[in-house]
Amino acid sequence: MITNPKFVVLYVADQQTVLDFCTRKLGFEVRTDAPYGNGNRWIEVSVPGAETYLVLAKGDPQVRDLVRQRLGELSHVWFDCDDLDATFEELRGRGVRFPVEPRTAPWDPGGRTRWAQFADPEGTLYGLTERGA
Repeated sequence: MITNPKFVVLYVADQQTVLDFCTRKLGFEVRTDAPYGNGNRWIEVSVPGAETYLVLAKGDPQVRDLVRQRLGELSHVWFDCDDLDATFEELRGRGVRFPVEPRTAPWDPGGRTRWAQFADPEGTLYGLTERGA
């Protein structure tokens, strides 16, 4: 039986820039950072204590641009937090850019779910919701 997602691959143009963002701005820990063919690195980062982690893989910027053109500004990776407003203030204080500040989710007709969206230095968007919502 499947138990949980193991990892999500994020294709990035500059591995070091996104690694610095994840560790310095988001507070993630580095699980693995090892050479991986043709000058690339295999980089795994995660929220401390989490089972699922992100792999920061070197991607072709032209392919990334094409994917963004076709899919739009959709967040492919979402995170939970205990307190959306406090997390928003903390991350914004660290310089994280939020194209969507905390608000009620339009997809929840009951209005219980609140969300926000932040961006990394390459413009990749991430969703953020409050746990239990």
